[in-house]
Amino acid sequence: MRIAVYPLDFQGQGALLEPVDKKLHDLAVDYCARELEGGKDLNLARFAKVWVAVSLDADGSYKEILGITGYVMRIDLPVFRVSGDHAVRATKMLTDRMRGFFQDQGARGHEAFIHISSKERPEQRCAKWKESLRAVGAQPADRLSVKI
Repeated sequence: MRIAVYPLDFQGQGALLEPVDKKLHDLAVDYCARELEGGKDLNLARFAKVWVAVSLDADGSYKEILGITGYVMRIDLPVFRVSGDHAVRATKMLTDRMRGFFQDQGARGHEAFIHISSKERPEQRCAKWKESLRAVGAQPADRLSVKI
């Protein structure tokens, strides 16, 4: 079996984006709907770039999508520490300030990642870290790190 990795490209701008290769795009959309949680609602044009691994027939035509990956740029805060009796208030104030800054940069409605070390011992963590994160609406992000 021959496998190729191709980018999914789009042409146009704004709401008028169209896939350059409609057949490959349709296969990718079907794959996402079938294989990914929430895949039916995934808009591949919203990614900075998407690639698919596709098996090919002997004549080079697409057979089936074997995998997909795509990336988006996200705000990542590798340092975020508060402590003491006013940790929840300080967390809220820092988060409100960052929200305002990033909204001014055009990131209104985007996600930001806050680093919480999995290597810290429990006694190293801020006493109110869970309460502080709840106060700003933080949610688990289902992410793993891969070195590039």
